[in-house]
Amino acid sequence: MKAVVVPEAGRLEVIDVTLRAPEAGEVHVRLDAAAMCITDTLSLAGDGLTPFPLIPGHSATGTVVAVGPDTTRVATGDRVIVVGSAQCTHCYYCEHDAPGACEQIFDGMSRVIGTDSDGRAVHADGGVATMAEEMIYRESNVVVVSSATDPKHLAMLGCGIVSGLGAVLDVAQVKAGDSVAVLGCGHLGLWMIQAAVLAGAAQIIAVEPIESRRLLAGELGATDLVDPEESDPVAQVKALTSGRGVDVALEAAGRTAAMEQAFAMTRGGGTVVPTGMESPSATVTLHGYEFAIGSKRILSSQTGGGDIISMIPRFSELLDTGALNPTAIVTDVYEMADIETAFDDMRNRKGITGIVRLNTQAHSEEAQ
Repeated sequence: MKAVVVPEAGRLEVIDVTLRAPEAGEVHVRLDAAAMCITDTLSLAGDGLTPFPLIPGHSATGTVVAVGPDTTRVATGDRVIVVGSAQCTHCYYCEHDAPGACEQIFDGMSRVIGTDSDGRAVHADGGVATMAEEMIYRESNVVVVSSATDPKHLAMLGCGIVSGLGAVLDVAQVKAGDSVAVLGCGHLGLWMIQAAVLAGAAQIIAVEPIESRRLLAGELGATDLVDPEESDPVAQVKALTSGRGVDVALEAAGRTAAMEQAFAMTRGGGTVVPTGMESPSATVTLHGYEFAIGSKRILSSQTGGGDIISMIPRFSELLDTGALNPTAIVTDVYEMADIETAFDDMRNRKGITGIVRLNTQAHSEEAQ
């Protein structure tokens, strides 16, 4: 089968990869479409946790074509969403209502899923990998859906939608009448805007330096638009909230400065939800006085809290009923052969979310 492979830092190629057969607790999925995410560039640059060569990507949709022994949630023929975050249901964290910290998330960073034409082991980036015609996944990384929604929209359920909506509805638990700030209105933040609307937030402040993205945030429901390059965004947000700051600030920019600003623009007793990452080694500095006695809650949000078994069907239904607008978010659709252009466009913030359309006619070693 064909796959996008990163053989070394900074290089992309589309080559033949032979998949191994699914083992216990694994499933073989024929993929239709994959959604791109800026965090994929970390792995391309060599800043990820998965060794080269690797197949990038962590959000997609497809159909199960085979299952390994001991699978319990998925059957052959199921339409599934591939999610970057695992939920095994039986580790310490899953059993203690913290699926966002599931042990399988980091245990799978070096998963070998097949070999290239030279016999080299090929790894699944982050234990997942979606930029391929087919893939072997742990059952804990896929969730069954029943949906007639276009695959290019369903593909976003595994990252942008679940992370954005989950951060607002499940982690921050935004309620009617709240004031909300979203820092960064791209692939993730625009879903947060839509979720805040669904939650009934009275004031939704979009903080975004790119004008086209700010304007789109307004079209999707933001009540106030802030350009952080015009003047201090913290001061601007406080001026819009009677000097107090917002009830909930959600960081979706993947920038350390945005995380610090989100904390600073949150009112006393409010909630801060960081979701991005500038790099694995980045350090966030918080004001000591406000950190110690500001009564602010900082709630890290891995994939919207990580309860993908619950969230994916709920959010899929919102897509099906038209409660969410995916058309505004998908700005580019690429073929696998155009993957270098797709990554360049994403790095340059050309659009919002790029979708890679995948050839579904390939065969793995298992099918031969």
